[in-house]
Amino acid sequence: MLKNYLERFLAWTSSLCFVGLIAVVLLQVYSRMFLPRSPHWTEEASRFLMLYMVALAAGLAAKERAYVNVDVFINFLKGRPRALIQLCIDGAAIVLMAVTVWYGWKNAAIGSIQTSASLGIPMNLIYGSMVLHSGSVLLYTAALVFEDFKALVTGEVNYGNGAVS
Repeated sequence: MLKNYLERFLAWTSSLCFVGLIAVVLLQVYSRMFLPRSPHWTEEASRFLMLYMVALAAGLAAKERAYVNVDVFINFLKGRPRALIQLCIDGAAIVLMAVTVWYGWKNAAIGSIQTSASLGIPMNLIYGSMVLHSGSVLLYTAALVFEDFKALVTGEVNYGNGAVS
């Protein structure tokens, strides 16, 4: 239940960031073509919207095993060997994301004394996108580890698109 709400929240907010990004870029293009001056804040706003769009969607990509994937090698394997390799990949991703959450949090704390140049947004909110990104990937990859262990026991591997071997 909570998982469904989290997935909907991540999907909707990343979509809203994408719509906002399109609107800001279209405003910049329109103002450069038809207005005497273009707003100076659009470049910064588009960068921040893109950061949050990616940060919010990364967990959903990890859930589908579309975030960290070694297709060329792993497609040759079936059953338990594939599950073992997938477990190693997911374990490495968990370690990497845990380290990134730790240092991202420290970086965001430092950003509390800064504001962005054009928008005046506290930079800890912007640097916090890295914590959100890594945290959501960590959460969904940790959930995949349970599938990896189940696949090691049963020999049935989930390929991320619903197919099993």
